[in-house]
Amino acid sequence: MKLQRIKEIQTLIIRLAIVALIAFAGYWIYHLFFKGKLVNDEIILDETPLKVEQIRSILELNTLKFQDEAVVDTVEYYKSNAEAFLGSLDKLMDIDQVKHGLSGNGIKRRLTLIMKGELLYGVDLKRKDFQFISKEDSLIIVIPKPELLSVSLNPKGTEVYIENGEWKDYERVYLQRKARHKMIATGDRLKLPERAKVPLEKALRSLVKTNKKLIIKFEE
Repeated sequence: MKLQRIKEIQTLIIRLAIVALIAFAGYWIYHLFFKGKLVNDEIILDETPLKVEQIRSILELNTLKFQDEAVVDTVEYYKSNAEAFLGSLDKLMDIDQVKHGLSGNGIKRRLTLIMKGELLYGVDLKRKDFQFISKEDSLIIVIPKPELLSVSLNPKGTEVYIENGEWKDYERVYLQRKARHKMIATGDRLKLPERAKVPLEKALRSLVKTNKKLIIKFEE
């Protein structure tokens, strides 16, 4: 009985040692790899509570706005000299189109617009959220890379440069889409998504206060 009792005590000691070892390992895994500690929707950084919603608001509000304008044009030519002659006569009978009837350039219709718009670049947290990676000497914040969030065209700011002939609404809508594509191409050429990182990083560094080295990364 005494020998059996000793074996039971030994077994208990071994089990307690295993539990302690697992707890110790878990502690270090937690500190090395844990991505943010959520407590009542708060992230604890160096004992300082930081609202998750604050981070989201900062990322969503800090955007890069770019005002742009695009010149878009569409032209249709007469198919024959006879059609050009009759078309010119029709324009000469219309007080708004007289100058185009006298041009003799073979253009049946032409519409040239100068359109103004605004491009908005920032982080879309509806598709992907940010992450925290806490290490011994550093805190890493990983956020989605900035992208084009919206393109807003201003119909009131549209200037009609040339309007030769009659144009329907759907044809004007086509030019609006053309202007939109040109503005997006301009934003890409100016590397605006990359430039949008600057205000985001600045805002995060002013908000997140920590004694650790703060590293901000953008996802690829």
